[in-house]
Amino acid sequence: MREAGGTNRRDFLAACAIGVGSSWNIANVGPGADQIAAHYGIAVAIVGFFTTTVFAGEFIAMATIDRALARFGAKWLGVLAVSLCIAGNLVLLLGGGVALALLLRLIIGAGVGWGFVCGSAYVQRSGGGALHQGIYGGVSLAAGGSAVAIVPVLTGSLGWEAPYVFAIVAGAATLPLIFVGTAVRPPADHPRERSAYELIKDRRLMRFALVHSASFGLSIILSNWVVNVLSGDGGYSEKAAGLIGAMILVLGIFSRPGGGLFVHLRPQRARALLMAVVSAGAVGSFVLGLAPALPFALVATLLIGFSSGAPFGTLVAGIGRVFPDSPGAAFGAMNTYALTLIIVGTPLVGLTLSLPGHGLIGFAACSAVCIVAGCFLPPQKLLEPPAETAAGPEPVAAAD
Repeated sequence: MREAGGTNRRDFLAACAIGVGSSWNIANVGPGADQIAAHYGIAVAIVGFFTTTVFAGEFIAMATIDRALARFGAKWLGVLAVSLCIAGNLVLLLGGGVALALLLRLIIGAGVGWGFVCGSAYVQRSGGGALHQGIYGGVSLAAGGSAVAIVPVLTGSLGWEAPYVFAIVAGAATLPLIFVGTAVRPPADHPRERSAYELIKDRRLMRFALVHSASFGLSIILSNWVVNVLSGDGGYSEKAAGLIGAMILVLGIFSRPGGGLFVHLRPQRARALLMAVVSAGAVGSFVLGLAPALPFALVATLLIGFSSGAPFGTLVAGIGRVFPDSPGAAFGAMNTYALTLIIVGTPLVGLTLSLPGHGLIGFAACSAVCIVAGCFLPPQKLLEPPAETAAGPEPVAAAD
């Protein structure tokens, strides 16, 4: 059951099931914002906090991922994470006020964070490289994006309950697939996994985190405000602006495995890929902030979409090699930087919509983040697997 690249297929399927099973909850509320606002008696803008609290929950998960992985192991933490997401949505269906709903979304966010990171750690410990991490990231992002297409269809018959029912059914359908994976015990002399707090100040990790923040982090921020920018000074209809904005995340679904495949075939060009990523993000962010004519807006969106996903597999595989004893904690620490940027940067960029340029200042700031990341790229030696393991490393024992 082992692929040529060294990855156990059943374990890889289980890892993807963990990522998919938890990621259903990232974007399931936004498409039903009108119905949810009406149910709770709040403004539609307040529904945005239902998504913000999920990312806040992920932030909490990053602080505890090392202990959670050590306690449960990648496979069983994945089962717990997906189950937590399902349970949170079930309680949301029972009703209650906005405060309870936000608390439950925070708990669901912790499940999303644990699930996504431990799924990636499962891939790494099963012998996966940049290609497998890219595929894992792509299918996980696809799960989050599928809600944008499915939930609006369900709201006609289910109303405000549609986002929660969708996440419950999708999570329950994914959960059994996790059990096909194996639980491998680490050797007795396996070193203690360091905590995310121990790793977060490591300068090597910071270089990876800067690129991750400039790609994944900025893609979330830009996709939140691109509709406002284009439908404002750009004169686009909200529908057209929404379709253009959706392309940022949709393209990330394909660029994640695409970038992983590129580095799998051309590992010596890994750093060149990262430079192309931050350059594309810098140009795309600034051009999109200008609310240009349609052809330029599409090109800018293509650049940002490429930037949002292409480095994922390279970064996760690389950080796992730099910290082989603590892959989960290292990914959690790296992800903490991106989550911080999302939580802080999203409202700040939103504030620039009321300044001259109607968002251009905020989008230019996003471009500057990409430029800074380009000045501190990880060295090639940290991105490229050793020659003797380039064909596929032996799997590292999972802490299960």
